[in-house]
Amino acid sequence: MKSLKLTLAASALALAAGSAHADVILRTGVDGGDAVLAAGALDPFWDISVDGGTTYSDAKVAYPAQICCGMATAGPNAAWITDPSVTAGSSSTSWGVGNTVFLTRTFDLSGYDIDSVAMSGIWRVADNSVGIYINGNLVPGTTINTTWGSDFAISVLAGSGYFTNGINTIEMRGSSINSTWDAFWLDALVTGDSGEVPEPAALGLFGLGMLGLLAARRRRRK
Repeated sequence: MKSLKLTLAASALALAAGSAHADVILRTGVDGGDAVLAAGALDPFWDISVDGGTTYSDAKVAYPAQICCGMATAGPNAAWITDPSVTAGSSSTSWGVGNTVFLTRTFDLSGYDIDSVAMSGIWRVADNSVGIYINGNLVPGTTINTTWGSDFAISVLAGSGYFTNGINTIEMRGSSINSTWDAFWLDALVTGDSGEVPEPAALGLFGLGMLGLLAARRRRRK
């Protein structure tokens, strides 16, 4: 009987492991291993459009000469990224005054329990934030103008309805007041339960344990 209880306990743990907590990291200016990229490097995850969303290209990590007015206070886990037309030693990013610039990337939540998915982090846009959108929906509190002087928190609670099971899109929109020192910065974490189906081996182990327990009870009754 003791061995049967141990078997059931082990199989129960295996089943519990099938629904794991998982994270998706959303940062600007990092590579596939989440290491911060060097100035001038292209970001492999974020695409940017300076013509109103008609044409997109890989965003580029800003050069030190393009960092101004408190932008240097970005945290160690991410980097400022901007339009690839910028050149070393120049502050101009060619955003164009009054233009709305789009920065976008996708991330996969296939297999997640969508009702458990939440997002939190910090962000900034220089010069003006026009908003952060998830799957086309504006995140409240992200349409703050002239935000480059300090970081702002982003928070999307579980059960918000912003996320979908499968490919999701996050988009940051910004504009320039003088077409200099313009860039985006984000360091956020998407969390949720993966909702993975238990492995067949774990299900089989649990089933054998239950059959053994029933057989033992029958023998005791006899």
